Amino acid sequence: MNTPLPTPPAPQTRSDPTPHQHFPYWRMNLRILPLANLLTSMGFAMSFPFLPIMIRDLGIHDHLETWVGNMMMVFYIISFLCGPIWGGIADHFGRKIMVLRAMLGMGIFMSLIPLATTPLYFAFLFCLVGFFNGSSMSAQSLMVANTPPKKLGIALSSLQTAVLVGQTLGPVVATIAVSVVFQPQWLFWLSGAVMLLASVLVIRLVKEVKQLAPGPWKPDWIGSLSTLLKVPRIGALFFLGFMNAALGSGNITILSVYVLQLLAIDPLAKGSPAFWIGAVAMGLAVSSVISLTLCGRLIDRIKPERVLLYSIAGAGLSQIPLLFLHTPLQLVICRVAFGLSASLMLPCIIRLLKSYAPHGMDARAISYATAFQFIAIGLAPFSAGIIGPALGLRWYFALTVAMSLLAFLFWLYCLANKKTP
Repeated sequence: MNTPLPTPPAPQTRSDPTPHQHFPYWRMNLRILPLANLLTSMGFAMSFPFLPIMIRDLGIHDHLETWVGNMMMVFYIISFLCGPIWGGIADHFGRKIMVLRAMLGMGIFMSLIPLATTPLYFAFLFCLVGFFNGSSMSAQSLMVANTPPKKLGIALSSLQTAVLVGQTLGPVVATIAVSVVFQPQWLFWLSGAVMLLASVLVIRLVKEVKQLAPGPWKPDWIGSLSTLLKVPRIGALFFLGFMNAALGSGNITILSVYVLQLLAIDPLAKGSPAFWIGAVAMGLAVSSVISLTLCGRLIDRIKPERVLLYSIAGAGLSQIPLLFLHTPLQLVICRVAFGLSASLMLPCIIRLLKSYAPHGMDARAISYATAFQFIAIGLAPFSAGIIGPALGLRWYFALTVAMSLLAFLFWLYCLANKKTP
């Protein structure tokens, strides 16, 4: 009895789309967008950790942490309010134009900041940058919409790694520049130039397949947020992004002030304030890059929900030593521990938002998450500015430890709740 030979599979035709046909530009974007993000974050990091020194040089000496905290709060309130509007435009008109909006706008206004001659004028120009803030958010939205799902973990990790490399290089370049020109305000010219260079790369080399939401675009801050919050776990992810930003970027200026306080009580400490401020910022960035490089692929191999839980736990544990340390070196070690444990939080959050968000709302979901991160970055120094003068910064760090514990228990509850996806 003759057994019929199995029918060979039909050759793939042009009508059978492949991931590469759906996402034809993802490989080029994966090379260019991280580089553009690196340049933008480096430009911002050149000046951001040194804000307390710049404000002090403009005449503010008493309650420096309060003044800096108020300025940062206004900056990030503006970013918080504008971010979801930019996300809605991205969903309806395309994501590349939003990347360019952020890089060009921030670069231009960064270049104007050295014109400031008073602390108030300085703060006003710096807060204008907040209107265009969100280059990382826009790049994440573009990458998420134009990358095969099985490659999202490594793509988002590459973007986050590039941001952290930029944050590492920024303080190094700034420290060298300050030692040469002796005027920290001039760093904003260099920052603006680097950001404008990043925008040129995006204009020339980044492409997208537009995935536009149906219907006309209307400014709708509350309605879109309400729709997203009805989706299980999205509210929790917004809160986790808030917590991550408060403990990470939100603590940068606070830790700069903390360095000045530790140097004052540590008679054996050597090195200038600028050196230790740069070391703290670099400790976080370098450890985060190492963690993302070694563990970034875990998001594609293990459920990102579980990776996120472990990352939250590590981030919370790394905050506890801040209550007891006494030297700048100990502070650097604490930030290294935080970077190693918390670096995977943001890629996990973005990946899960892409999975949970309703069709056509992924850019808005990411933009709202980023908006809550912006408000956290502003609220953290603002809170420290209130708590620090009254009780000391150690009490502020006790608050961050409590918030980390709450975040861990909240996400654990979400995972245990069978009604969630």
